[in-house]
Amino acid sequence: MYFYVIPWPNQQRRLGRLVKMGNSSFKPYQTVFEQVTATTEMMVYKEEALIPFYEFLDSYLSRVKPLLKDRALAEWNAAITGESRYTEQAARLQEEYKRLHADKETFTQLSAWHEDNEAMDEPLLHRQLKLIYLAYAANQWDSDIISQVTKLEKETNEKYITFRSSYEGRQVSDNELLQVLKTELDSDKLRQAWEASKEIGEQVEADVRQLARLRNQAAHKLGYRDFFQMSLTLSEIKEEALFSVLNALKAETDAPFARLKGKLDAALAKRYSVPVESLMPWHYHDPFFQQAPEISHVNRDHFFEDVSLEALAVKSYEGIGLDVQDILGRSDLYEREGKYQHAFCIDIDREGDVRVICNLRPDARWASTLLHELGHAVYDKYHDPQMPYLLRQPAHTLSTEAIAMLMGRLTYNPAWLEQILGLSQSDIAQVAPSAAAQQQLDMLTFTRWALVVVHFEQAMYADPDQDLNTLWWQLVNDLQMLRKPEGRDKPDWAAKIHIALYPVYYQNYILGELSASQILHYIDANLGGLVNNPAMGQWLVERIFRPGALHPWDEALSYATGETLQPTYFVGQFAAPNTP
Repeated sequence: MYFYVIPWPNQQRRLGRLVKMGNSSFKPYQTVFEQVTATTEMMVYKEEALIPFYEFLDSYLSRVKPLLKDRALAEWNAAITGESRYTEQAARLQEEYKRLHADKETFTQLSAWHEDNEAMDEPLLHRQLKLIYLAYAANQWDSDIISQVTKLEKETNEKYITFRSSYEGRQVSDNELLQVLKTELDSDKLRQAWEASKEIGEQVEADVRQLARLRNQAAHKLGYRDFFQMSLTLSEIKEEALFSVLNALKAETDAPFARLKGKLDAALAKRYSVPVESLMPWHYHDPFFQQAPEISHVNRDHFFEDVSLEALAVKSYEGIGLDVQDILGRSDLYEREGKYQHAFCIDIDREGDVRVICNLRPDARWASTLLHELGHAVYDKYHDPQMPYLLRQPAHTLSTEAIAMLMGRLTYNPAWLEQILGLSQSDIAQVAPSAAAQQQLDMLTFTRWALVVVHFEQAMYADPDQDLNTLWWQLVNDLQMLRKPEGRDKPDWAAKIHIALYPVYYQNYILGELSASQILHYIDANLGGLVNNPAMGQWLVERIFRPGALHPWDEALSYATGETLQPTYFVGQFAAPNTP
């Protein structure tokens, strides 16, 4: 039994549990203990007044915990098999979750508790109430809209999972298309592969537009401008502040990105024997140009050809005192027919069952991806088991993205290349400068791509029926500096699964990258680096993982680094004039 559901007659037992937590070296627990035990008489009074909420919380958890676990398992099984029975089960459980949180009478009561700041001043209790309130607020949808969205999301998800593009007369996986885009020199074949990577867009375009309309209907009825605004608000991100950061980030990266892309274009024009002005999106090695081509004379993929990516990951995390072998043992890491083609991490039960899905190939991209996903995984694994269930999760999606990005960047780190990958000093001398330059190009490339998605979604939810094809290419041209293929008028935007099924998510990647640079700055300044440094791993556990969702994301970042979000660290690392 969690201490927060013990009724007030058992106050002494509850205080005893808090005393135990108060003796922890972890500051927030001490703060909670001091605040809650300051006046025992007042505490008993508040406890009695809060009995209805304790009873609700106990009942709520008895329903939501098994529901979330069953949904996670269904989503996992759907991803690794592609079987419709699992996607149907996941959709049914998702609908059940939404309907649980759509109850208007309960939301009215939660709103009253949420507004009673004096009664709900205990930090652990207040934060749990806040998270439940936000979950209910996000799902105050009419029953028919819940049914329509759930059904359409299930059908669309099945299309993304099972679809295979057609290239040169055969069905191919995403990995195969990526390999063509990276290695083929014939521009016509590159164009065919790039067009094949976009075929799924035409299959789901109507679904994505309808999902946007339905989500907007729900948002309008709740008093929001649209679903975009609602999603940001209920994830504790202020839209005006977000776009202030994004606009400043665009301005800071305009010149360095243009400079680096100019160098990239010159290298690609030489590679493909075409004029720079003839370069098209299919020449950039990635279907969305979300990752930059490797343009140095050093092929980093070569160093990963004969090594186990799993062994590299284990060694990387062991070096900072974190064990990932149990996570890998539960994971699904290699591609096969019918399986989800990308990568993600999932926490099944918040009790230790954390898993990763990948489609590994022996190259730098998948080495980084595995390290990235395990960054999510250790955040989930190393929570404090004494924390309430609702707080046993990352402070925010962007917070776990920050850790994943921090770890995914290791494949560029000279110390990692030497101590983990095992490169010789001569190899390091050869690779390190080009790796630093490549990392800068990659980071700016991804940032500009992410800006495309965020701005596109904001505009799409403002009007899902507008000419989205033209809008997409206007943003791609402005932010990524890519040319639209002549006569191209297809829903290339719909080929990106996030826009359909993980809506209003990409700002978390951007804020995560900014947070990762801030965390890295703190680690370098105070703890001595990311590689083979147990002190750094222990700091991550104590300052970031164990607090879980006790604080909103901005307060959690401030607790860890001593500062609120400061984009200057990312800019200084990747966009300043003196960067490589």
